[in-house]
Amino acid sequence: MKNIAQYIRYFLCGIVFGTANVIPGVSGGTMLVIFGIFDKLTDSISGIKKIISNLPFLLTFGIGAGAGILASANIISYLLETFGVQTNMFFIGLILGGVPLIYKIGTSEKKAKPLCALPFIIAMAVVIGLSVLEKTNIISLGSSSAEGFDLIFSLKMVGCAALAAVTMIIPGISGSFIMMLLGVYETITGALKSLNLFVLIPFAIGAVIGIVVGAKLISMLINKNRLMVYSALMGLVIGSVYAILPEGFGFNLDTGYGFVCLIIGAVVSVLIEKIGNTDGEETTKSDS
Repeated sequence: MKNIAQYIRYFLCGIVFGTANVIPGVSGGTMLVIFGIFDKLTDSISGIKKIISNLPFLLTFGIGAGAGILASANIISYLLETFGVQTNMFFIGLILGGVPLIYKIGTSEKKAKPLCALPFIIAMAVVIGLSVLEKTNIISLGSSSAEGFDLIFSLKMVGCAALAAVTMIIPGISGSFIMMLLGVYETITGALKSLNLFVLIPFAIGAVIGIVVGAKLISMLINKNRLMVYSALMGLVIGSVYAILPEGFGFNLDTGYGFVCLIIGAVVSVLIEKIGNTDGEETTKSDS
């Protein structure tokens, strides 16, 4: 029963991770940290042997992520258009609800010290700076598509996906936002809705490459200096709250309902973290 509960949790985390990566401004990596499986995932895909030994976990999480991406392509688009403030504030609740867990994981080996403020501030500034670029429309969003096989287009998709995938597992940085920077966000969301395999297959190949390479790098950094890395992660996570703050936020009825959604999001964050979390498995460095 203990293992079943853990795999249910991994599946749910995968769904949230996949859903978050569809939404511009929301970081899938942030959700990994919030739900306490950031270390486990990055370590599990940091090498061929690690991938093989952690295959059940990766398959469960991957199926959840795929389900989240496919299910949310239309649903999240509808919710953001119809209930933009409430939807964004629900995700802010997910983020805030996981902050205590991030601190607990980061300080599991050493206590926080004043020097931790430096990576925290720098990381938070990076996320807020990227968000300002987006919200002030400095970034030009372009898109392209393919109805048949095109080698140049496919190579472009692989490269863009690899770069975006690295950011997908970095807390605070939105993979969808990076796809916007690269001008392929509309291409991918359109392909998801129409199941255009000429776009989705090369993008999936690039995403796998990017995630594995990015995970290896992040895993090395955590092993070298866990406290400083998690200080930076905390800055990325806190900064992402500003990044997804809805445009309609203010003294109005929508924001009032939004705060209810924020509380629900925080509760969901805590509940998902608790499901299957036994003997501090996810709050200590993975030995897998």
